[in-house]
Order: sequence, then C-alpha cells, then structure tokens
Amino acid sequence: MFNRTSALRKTFIIALLCTSITGSAMLAGCSSDKEGNEGSDRQIVSSSGNTSAQNSSNNSSNNSSSVSEVSFNEEDVSTEYDESGSTSIKLNGTSAEIKGSGASVEGNTVKITAAGTYILSGKLTGQVIISAGKNDVVKLVLDNAGISSTDTAAIYAEKCEKTILLLNDDTENTLSDGSNYVSDTDDDSESDSPNAAVYCKDDLTILGNGSLTVTGNARNGITSKDILRISSGTITVNAVHNGITGRDNLAVEGGKITVTTKDGDGLRSTYSDTDDNAKGHITLDNADITVNSGSDGIQAEKTLTVNSGTITVKTGSGAGTQSTQNQNQGGFGRFSQSNSNSSSDESVKGLKAGTNITINGGTINIDSYDDAIHSNGDAIIKDGTFNIKAGDDGIHADTNLSVSGGTITVSQSYEGLEAIAIDISGGTVDITASDDGINAAGGNDGSGFGNFDNNMDFGGRRFPQNIDQNNNAASTVSYSNEIQVEKTVSGTDDNSISTALNISDGTVYVNAQGDGLDSNGALNISGGMIVVNGTTQAGNGIIDHDGSCTVTGGTLIGAGTSDMLELPGDASTQKTVAVLLSQTQEAGKLVYITNSSGNVIAAMSPEKSYGCLVFSSADLKENETYTVYTGGTASGDSTHGCYSKASVSGGTQYTTFTVSNAVTYVDQNGVTSYSGNMGGRGNMGGMTGQTPGRMSVDSDSAEELTAV
Repeated sequence: MFNRTSALRKTFIIALLCTSITGSAMLAGCSSDKEGNEGSDRQIVSSSGNTSAQNSSNNSSNNSSSVSEVSFNEEDVSTEYDESGSTSIKLNGTSAEIKGSGASVEGNTVKITAAGTYILSGKLTGQVIISAGKNDVVKLVLDNAGISSTDTAAIYAEKCEKTILLLNDDTENTLSDGSNYVSDTDDDSESDSPNAAVYCKDDLTILGNGSLTVTGNARNGITSKDILRISSGTITVNAVHNGITGRDNLAVEGGKITVTTKDGDGLRSTYSDTDDNAKGHITLDNADITVNSGSDGIQAEKTLTVNSGTITVKTGSGAGTQSTQNQNQGGFGRFSQSNSNSSSDESVKGLKAGTNITINGGTINIDSYDDAIHSNGDAIIKDGTFNIKAGDDGIHADTNLSVSGGTITVSQSYEGLEAIAIDISGGTVDITASDDGINAAGGNDGSGFGNFDNNMDFGGRRFPQNIDQNNNAASTVSYSNEIQVEKTVSGTDDNSISTALNISDGTVYVNAQGDGLDSNGALNISGGMIVVNGTTQAGNGIIDHDGSCTVTGGTLIGAGTSDMLELPGDASTQKTVAVLLSQTQEAGKLVYITNSSGNVIAAMSPEKSYGCLVFSSADLKENETYTVYTGGTASGDSTHGCYSKASVSGGTQYTTFTVSNAVTYVDQNGVTSYSGNMGGRGNMGGMTGQTPGRMSVDSDSAEELTAV
C-alpha cells in the first residue's frame, strides 16, 4: 500500500491512490477487578505491555503494562458439592417439586431467594429466577436439566453476588429463551432487562464435566453484566445476535466452547468506561473454542489476551476467494465474499481488541471476512501457532505490532501484517497477500483496498469519486485533496509513533502481489532470514521504503519485477546486490550466486516469473568477485523456492561482479549504474510493456528510481 509521498512519485505508473495512515485511540493501563483480593486459589492474568519497534523511537501512550486480573476461587473450579445440604428442584413440565429451603415455585417460575446449592433435574417450560441477597452466592447444579421459556430468559439472575452453573458429571443440559420478549435491542451493554437465554446482572461462573446447550432465540445466548468465568464443561451456544458476553470481564481457563451467531459477536467483553480500566477485558487459557459468527469472532472493548488452548474462528462468510480482476494495477487485487451474514457497516473481524492484543501461546485458526487479528492499539505476538485467512489484513495494529515468536501462516490476505510500526524479532512468519506482504503504514480499521463498496469506500475511507465502476482511475483524477493523514493516540494528535519496519531475527516468507516489504518510513534489517517472492505487476517492488533503509545483518533474498526497485542506503554495513536480468525468467527457474571458491551463497527457484534478484548477506564481501548463474538444478532444504546449503548442478553463467558499494547493481555485462524503463513499460528487467523510458539510479543514496 502506498503512502502520500511515494504515491505522488508513482502517479505516472498507476493513477489509483489511497492513503491510509490513521492512528487509533489507546486506553491507559488497568488494575485488578473487584474480586482481586478474595484470596483466590487461581488467577488468570491478562497483560499487555507496550512494545516499541526497534530503532523507530516509538512512544505510544501505553508505556506501562496494562493488567486485568480475574481471580478463580475454589468455587469457580471445584465440581464437588454437598448433595445432602442442597435443595432439590425436580422440574416437571410447567411446575416443579422442591425439597429443601431457599426456593419456591409460582406457576411455571422457580424463584430462588437465598444463598446455597440447588440441584435442578427434569424439564421445565418456564423460568428460573434468582433474587437473593446482594452478597449471596447461588450454585445451580444442572443434572440433566432442560429449561425452555417462551417469553423471557430461561435463567435470570436478578440479584446475587455470583451465580454458578455447575454441569453435573456426564449430564446433558439445555437452556433456551423465547423469541419475542426483547424490546431493548439497540445497546446490549446498557440494557438492564434480560436479553439472553442466560442473563445475570452480577457475576456468572460455568464449570463441570457435563454439557450445556444454550439457544438464544430472541437475541443473545449467555450474558453476565459483571464477570463471566468459564473453567470447564462442554458449552454450545447458538444465538441470533451475540453468543457469550462478560460485560465487565470474560475469563476462560478451560472447557470446550462452541458458539454460533447469526449477526453478532461470538465471545465479547463490552465495558467501555475509560475511568475503570479493570473492566472490558478477555483472557483465554487452556480452552478449546470454536466460533462461527456473523460479526466479530472474539471482541474485547479493551485488552484481549490468549495464553494457551485452541481457538478456531470463522466470521461472516469467511475470507472468500481472491479475485483476479484489476490485479494488472499492481497488487490491487480484491477478495470476493458472498452470502455474508453481516451488513457492510458491521465489524466482522476474527480477534479484535479496543486497546491491545497479546498472544502468548496456543493454536489459532481464523477464516475472517475482514481482518483476522485486529487491535486498535498494539498487537503483541510472543508465541503460538497461527493459521490465518483474511478478507483484509492478516494481523493489523493501529499502532505497534510486535512478533517475537510463534509460527504465523497467513495463507490469504489483502495485506499480511500492517501497523504504524512493526517489529519482528523472532518466530516464523509466512505470508501470502494480494497487495503488500508486510506494510508499516499504519491506519485504523479497514485500511486495505480489498473491500470496495458501492459508495467507493475503501475499507471505511472515502475514495475520490472520479473512478469508474470498473475501478479504473479516470483521467481527470486530482490528488490535491488527498485524505488527511492523522496519527491519534489517547484521543489527541501524537506524532511520536514513527512509521518503521524492523526485522532483527526470525524467519519471514512473503508472497505478495504488491510490495514484499513496505515501510512508509524507515526499513531496518539487522537479522533473521527474509525470503520474498515479489510481484510481477507494475508499481511494486521486492522492498519499498519512504525513509531510510539500513541493512546491518540477516539474510534477504527476493525475486520479482525490477519495476519499483528500491534498495538499502549507504548507512548499511552489510552489502546488497541487485541482479537485473535481461529477460523475464519463468517461475521455478533456478538462479544462484557462487563466491570465488565456487561455493553457493544464494540459490532460489522463485515461485513466480521474475526479472530481478535482490540478495543481501554477510557472505557478500567488499572487493570479492561473485558469479551469477541461471537454470540448472539444486538440492537441499528449500522453503518457498529458497534453498539453504544448496548443492547445484548445471546452469548458465549470466554475469560476474565485484562488490564495492553498499549496493551493487549488475546485469549481463557486470556491474552497472542501472538503467531501465519505468513502471513496467518497455523492457525493464525483462518485464515487457509499451512505452520506453529511461531511469537513473543514484547508487550512493539508493533512492527510488526517478524518470529522466
């Protein structure tokens, strides 16, 4: 994706432009919740600290760790109870038989008015209502119980300190509400009237070794207005709107949870008051969670923390299939979705947080209509296994994105990773993108070009109207009134977040139809292994940067068009070579480089046709001579066409060169100052077009090619 500066330089290549650098408000840190001092036996801690991208001088408002602490007391995790001291409630159709104290029956309504343990069995067409003391804990043991209401919630905890639903061992329990009783449908978070099959005004805990199936016929499945804890059990929720809501906090530390919604979120926490930062958080740990939602899969108003477990999310109709239309415009390919459950103005993301997302581990599988993982603040990936398909971005953060571990596979996306500042210091990242692979550009929700609508909105941004219905730029397009670029943090303008892409370690694979690595600011590579199968389209490059580009370590190897060739500057302490091929090479054809001893230092069989090879490595030494070959065969370990410790045979010598400057350009005649044709027009690096032109390259500054 292009920012304003580079786009203006490229307007004679492509006439389509959109700018997307808009920050988003971040909220301050948070303290422990109201039960943080209860002397719990277990605690779930949701934490996300600020991560500033290396060398980017970023300083977001979230400088200190944000911690939401939800305690799990013994009563939240223990499935034991005293049956002899419990009240028995045998449901029998439209009434109930009660043995013990604390409960009464009025018609088809069972009313519980005191703390204690209540064992429910049988079937009831009616309701269980809890109206006890404000400090009372009420435990409902569901023992093959079925409660179905025709005109309200099945279980309504009107008043108590905490409601506990204990699913008795090896039992099957069902709860469902009526379909027409909900009148307040505009804002669930503000409603004090029941709007879910299970509705609690205070805390709710679900646990046990049985199963629970909840059907929200009117609107929602399970709602707690305070803290919702799930520690065990097999829980299935089907809801018209939202599935499971812990308004103040939602904490899961076990169990198997399956949620299906028609037009709402799967799991969510919605508390938004910034004066109480202990609320609005989700923590997921050691659970098996499957969500198929019409809107966001898992959505936290503030922080979302994943520590472990398996999470599988599909939102809307999923990522759809990649469309080939308009991809001749250099990576502006789109995805087409059909039969989505959501309207165009709803959020349909996989994992979403209003401030920060922190993922410490687990297995995460996402097939999302929009962004797969989206944070309005920072996103911090420390570990885990990710399998992602996204209609827009694979992982998006409005401010900083940090990847220090894990295995991230983005098999489909508009852009793979996007944030104002991106810091990759470990792990394995494997990206397939129809536009940029990794984009340090910033911008808040919907920054990709991938989601046009009938009003010519690009992912929520108004695009100039003089574009025809085939998405072709009209000849009269004027960019004098381009979209205003803003960076806002905590509701105020903040220019302290520097746009930068920093890679210091880890392994990065990119297959992109736009730029492979794109930074609208600085691009810094100090370590790691980076492989780019770049675009074959005009207007894009293997790397693209609008600030300085510095390479001090690591390995970069990439193949693609030389149309928008940008390379490191003189501040780089590691050498780089750009091999400009006289003819387009077909996909899969080997190209390799040997040193003066005949040892292979680089070998690649690119996955797409290519006219240029870019290689940077500590193996490139000043004043040493190297040879480039094309063709032949290679053996050894390879990933996405790149070989490690390759053995080669055959091939045709293309050129030799001696390294001198930070960047050495070579063609079939050896070292060159490089000249070619712009925008894929003419014969530039083997890419054939129509209109010949000349370019010059200032190899000292390695600035972007300019027409002369």
